[in-house]
Amino acid sequence: MNHLAHLFLAGDSEESMLGNLAGDFVKGRLEGRYPAGVERGIMEHRRIDAFTDSHPEAAVFRRIIAADHGHYARVIGDIFLDHFLAREWSAFSDEALPEFLQRVYARLDGTVDRMPGRLRSVYPMMRDDGWLLSYASIDGIWTALFHLSKRFSRQPRLEFATHLLIDAREALLERFHRFMPDVIDYAKGLRSG
Repeated sequence: MNHLAHLFLAGDSEESMLGNLAGDFVKGRLEGRYPAGVERGIMEHRRIDAFTDSHPEAAVFRRIIAADHGHYARVIGDIFLDHFLAREWSAFSDEALPEFLQRVYARLDGTVDRMPGRLRSVYPMMRDDGWLLSYASIDGIWTALFHLSKRFSRQPRLEFATHLLIDAREALLERFHRFMPDVIDYAKGLRSG
C-alpha cells in the first residue's frame, strides 16, 4: 500500500493519520520515540503492509507486474494500488477524493514540525503538488514512478511499468477489487481490537 491507501485506511484522528502516513519514513523500533497515537498509526501501517504482502490477491497483482519488472514489482504494485484506489474511490467512500484530501491536509498541516525525518520535507510537496490526487491518472503514476526511480542506485526506470495500467488493466483491476474489501476490514479490525 502507498500513501493514499494508508491515509484512507487510517483512523480519523490526527495522530492516526500522521502515524499511518509516517510508516514508510520511520524504521526500527519505536519505543516511545513518538506520541502513543502516532506510534499506533505507524504500527497499523506496518501491519497493513504485512497483511498486503501475504494476501493472495495482492500476490497475483504483483506477479502480473513482476513479469516485466522483477523484484521492483512490490514498489510498483504499491503505487498501482493507489492508482486504482484513486480511480475507484467512489466504490469505497461516500466522500469525494478531493474533499477527503482537503480534510486530511487540514488535520496534518499542524503536525509538519512533528513529522519524522524526510516526511517533514516530503509532505508539503505531496500536498502542494497534488501527488495523491494525481494518482488517478496514468500520467500521475508515470511521474510518481519516474521520481521514485531516482531514489534507487540503479535507477530502474520504474515509470515504464505504466504500460501495464493499459495492457493489463482488467486483470489488475479485478485483483484490486478482490483485495481492497479485505484490507479495509483488516484495518477496521486493527482499530477496534
